[in-house]
Amino acid sequence: GSRFFRAFMIALIVSNVIAVLVESVPEINRYVGNQPGNFFDSFEAVSIFFFTLEYTLRVFSARKNLEALYSPWVYCTTFFGIVDFLSTAPWYVEQILLLSGMSENNDTATIFRVFRIFRILQLEDFLVGFRKIDNVFRASRDVLKATGLMAVIIWVGCGALFFIFEQSNPNFRQCDASIPLRSKHDTGCYDFESTAACEAHYGDGMCVQSSFSNMPDSLYYVAVFLGGEWGLVDFT
Repeated sequence: GSRFFRAFMIALIVSNVIAVLVESVPEINRYVGNQPGNFFDSFEAVSIFFFTLEYTLRVFSARKNLEALYSPWVYCTTFFGIVDFLSTAPWYVEQILLLSGMSENNDTATIFRVFRIFRILQLEDFLVGFRKIDNVFRASRDVLKATGLMAVIIWVGCGALFFIFEQSNPNFRQCDASIPLRSKHDTGCYDFESTAACEAHYGDGMCVQSSFSNMPDSLYYVAVFLGGEWGLVDFT
C-alpha cells in the first residue's frame, strides 16, 4: 500500500510539472480550451485534493515522527513542510480571490499556475537521496548563514559604491531632445558635473539619470553584476 501511494504521488508530481510546461504552449492551451473548467483546471483540482490529503496526513502523523521532533509545528517549518504547504496554498488563495469577486484573467491565472512548477520539490519527500542533501544543509546551516551575511554585505557595500561614484556619470544621463549633448558654453547634456546641475539649469524633467540614480537601482545592477552579467554597456 505505501509503495503504491509513493509511486502514485511521484507520478502525480511529475504530471503536474509536465502540465505546467504543456499549458504554457498557446496552441495546446487553445486546443484544450483556455476557459474556466477546462482539462487543466480539472486536473489541478484533482491534484490539489491529493496534495492536501497528503499534507494533512503528514501534519497529523508528525507527533510520531522523529525527524519532525514529534511536533506538527516543527514539521510545518521544515523545508519539506514549507514545500508541501506551497504546493497547495496558491490554489486556495486563487479560489478565495475568485469567490471574493476578482475577475479571472490570463495574467492572474498564469501567476498562480506557475507556482505549480515548484511541486517538483515535493519529490524530496519520496526520494531518500534528497533527504541526505537536506541533512547536509542542516549540519552546515551556521556556515551558510555566515556566507549569506557576507554576500549581503558585499552586495550592499558594492551597491553603495556604485551609487556614490556613478550617480552623476554623464554616460547614463538622458536629456530632452532640445538639449545638445555637448556645447561650447559647457551647457550640453554631458557637460554638467551632475544630473542635478543639469536639471537646475534647464528645469525639472529635462535631465534624467537612467542608471544608479538611487540605492535600490544600484542594488539591482550590482545583483546582475555579481551574477556574472553586465547589465549596462558603455561603448564610449
